[in-house]
Amino acid sequence: MITLACIFAFTLIVNRAGCVSSGNGEIQVGVYYYIWWGLPPPYINHWKEGVKYTPFLGEYNSSDPSVADKHIVWAKQHGVDFFAVSWLGRWSWWDHRCIDNNLKQGLLKAEHLDNFKFCLFYESVIVLNATLYAKENFTKIFIEDIEYAAENYFSHPSYLKINGKPALFIYNIPYIYGKLGTAKAQKLFDALRKRIDPYLVGDLCGGPSPPSGDSPWLYSMNAVTSYFFLSPSNNWGTILNEARSRYPEWKSSMNSIGIGFIPNAYPGFDNTEHMQQGALLPLSQSNFEEMMRIALENVDDNLKMVMVTSWNEWLESTSIEPSMEHGEEFLHTVLEVKQTVDMDTIDEENGSEVYDCAVYVAAGVVLGIILGSLVTFAVSKKRR
Repeated sequence: MITLACIFAFTLIVNRAGCVSSGNGEIQVGVYYYIWWGLPPPYINHWKEGVKYTPFLGEYNSSDPSVADKHIVWAKQHGVDFFAVSWLGRWSWWDHRCIDNNLKQGLLKAEHLDNFKFCLFYESVIVLNATLYAKENFTKIFIEDIEYAAENYFSHPSYLKINGKPALFIYNIPYIYGKLGTAKAQKLFDALRKRIDPYLVGDLCGGPSPPSGDSPWLYSMNAVTSYFFLSPSNNWGTILNEARSRYPEWKSSMNSIGIGFIPNAYPGFDNTEHMQQGALLPLSQSNFEEMMRIALENVDDNLKMVMVTSWNEWLESTSIEPSMEHGEEFLHTVLEVKQTVDMDTIDEENGSEVYDCAVYVAAGVVLGIILGSLVTFAVSKKRR
């Protein structure tokens, strides 16, 4: 009797405590992904604009699904969970639909996309400047673009959802406010929310300090990040020191007002091949490793997400895509650091779970003994 009662009590309490958990708290790594490569005439062939390094796949075409598929396989093998795809809208007003077609004909037709995620990264600066040049209404263009995205991409089974909403990254929020003004910029986001309710991730373009809680840039944002945490014209020592001290500030400051924070890492920067007064931050595996570690150790507790700049922005030499010059070293860095940080997190969580379970097991044993004693007493009394 005592044994049966102990087992019953133990099972009840341990199950109630949830000592055996199947939850997955793994950090997601996203990478900015470009689909403007190999455009046909009369469009600009970006491979001829001053690319310093050579991709393993050569001067590929972004409309080729086999290229996108190789990218996905490499990404999955090295701990990358999704691509934030550089997207310029549908461009129906300026005949640049080829970029959108590259997404449909390339990435979306990749064989392994069903086991991968993607979302859109809206290139606000390019689109906004084009609308100003063409004397178009940016608010109208923007809303039409996102409505088009909702119809064509947001419902795709591989589209990234955050808290059940389609994720939409928007480049350079400060630039939008600078060009439109605060009132018009906020009306822009109000108009978007009335039609569609995506999970908006705003790029605030650099630090180092987080904006104040009443900053207009935070209006309507669900989360914030930075395509570059700090200007790549700074040296590695400055960037890493600022990241160590500022990422915790960003996380705490944003969380205090209900906004998520997505830290960022990058392997370097070099646009001197195609810019007369370009900037140079030397590619560095060791510094990228350290920046990845800092970013992963400061993930938002709810989002658990880090962004890497970039998969294949070859014009700025931020690419972690395998190259003839660097092989897969930057991809290996992502995987190794991610695995290390994930294991540290799991060990901490397991340590806490083991302690909790030990408490519940002890409680179960005690309760079982009490129940067993009561049952034994009742049975013996009845026999008498």
